[in-house]
Amino acid sequence: MKKKISFSILGLGRVIDKRVFHMFKYEIKNGYVKTIFDKNKKKTKKYEKLFNCNSENSLENFLNIKSDFIYIATESGNHFKHILKCFNHNKNVIVEKPPVLKVDELEILNKIAKKKKLKFYTIFQNRLNKSVQYVKKIIKKEKIIFVDLSLIWSRPQAYYNDWHGNWKLDGGVLAQQGIHYVDLLIYLFGNPHKCVSSLENRVNKLQAEDTHSSLIVFKKNKLSCTVNMSTAFRPKDFEASIKIYCKKKVISLGGLCCNTVSISDLSKNNNKYKTIKKFSEKVPSGYGVSHKKVFQELIDYELKRNTDPLKAYKTLSTIKLINMMYKSFFENRWIYFDTKKIVSKLGK
Repeated sequence: MKKKISFSILGLGRVIDKRVFHMFKYEIKNGYVKTIFDKNKKKTKKYEKLFNCNSENSLENFLNIKSDFIYIATESGNHFKHILKCFNHNKNVIVEKPPVLKVDELEILNKIAKKKKLKFYTIFQNRLNKSVQYVKKIIKKEKIIFVDLSLIWSRPQAYYNDWHGNWKLDGGVLAQQGIHYVDLLIYLFGNPHKCVSSLENRVNKLQAEDTHSSLIVFKKNKLSCTVNMSTAFRPKDFEASIKIYCKKKVISLGGLCCNTVSISDLSKNNNKYKTIKKFSEKVPSGYGVSHKKVFQELIDYELKRNTDPLKAYKTLSTIKLINMMYKSFFENRWIYFDTKKIVSKLGK
């Protein structure tokens, strides 16, 4: 039995600095970084020292290095071609969200992974928040009336001066930040039935949107959810919340990234929320603390065959809904989940 699982990192994106370096250095057990590759040589040298690992001077050389998994943290719109190259070299992959921007891309990659018997995982870390796991259990007994999702975050104009915010590589607040919480909606309430959306730029200048609003109707019980998200707030991230309004109580996932849970009992006729401390976690930023759980789950599964990590194909509904929400705005109509082919401006 292997004692440690090796990872080769393709792309030293923002998440490496904000979360992943600290995770590999101080938090996870039985996993390590073997080698890295990024076109930015200055960044490569920095992380070569920090990770105490090797680096490669070309993608081809990088792909020829033997490791258990390639972890992809490149631009969202480049995920498809990078995963495809990894599969062509018979490499197992774990990729940052979104695994891809288009529905058909995920379907293609899944077929290749199955045919070649390769592992293909993705990261929607907030599914593993203690708060989310707790809420998923308790809402099964509740009569839910409606749901509200709010994302109140901040991104300065400088953030959008590279690849962020353009349609080909990223999308706007919905596809880059909001996708985490749209994914939680599907995780908690199942597949949608239809949606209608609006988007605009309130403060920042970008191809896509810094502010997005939607109404989503889910298949189960025709449950409706209002969605409002923006990166136009200043000076910093404030909240990412999902409020579930039930017949006798309001259940609130809150904090920077749905990392806390509180409940208001309507029968007591007040607006006070009681925080459930056992299932609430402190986080340093909107990235949260559950990246560690994702990687540790994968490592433990490889070594002990414990809980199976999140297969990328299981997030197909999330990718489809994101595209539905964009498509709705540009076509000015309701978009239905059962439509055979959902194609939006995302990834073009």
